[in-house]
Amino acid sequence: MAGQFHLEIITPTKVYDEGMVDYLRATGVDGAFGVMAGHTEAMMALAVGEIKVVKGSQTKIFAATEGFAEITKDLVQLLVESAESQDEIDLKRAQEALDRARGHLAHKGEPEEDEDRAMRAIARSLNRLRIAGK
Repeated sequence: MAGQFHLEIITPTKVYDEGMVDYLRATGVDGAFGVMAGHTEAMMALAVGEIKVVKGSQTKIFAATEGFAEITKDLVQLLVESAESQDEIDLKRAQEALDRARGHLAHKGEPEEDEDRAMRAIARSLNRLRIAGK
């Protein structure tokens, strides 16, 4: 169909085949970017953030982690560590993960605690909570 492109969101455990879509907005390491049919081919690094997919009058939102976007003439593939659609997010689990990560930061002087890992966990948890709350 004219004006659309095929979208796949691929994680190590699941593939979201969104089929033909009109618009995609994702979070790149340099900020958000949008894709419409006919976009220039590109490869982009993705950051923790929101993926917005528009198909006709329907909009679907995903919480996603780091990865890469490969944009070709008729296909966009988002290769990410994890992705959850807005309705799949478990709020309790996301809040527990946030609390655990903040607890790790509070004990960052302990050798087994990894501050960078805790900060990434906080970013992922906050993103999931933000997406679920939309």
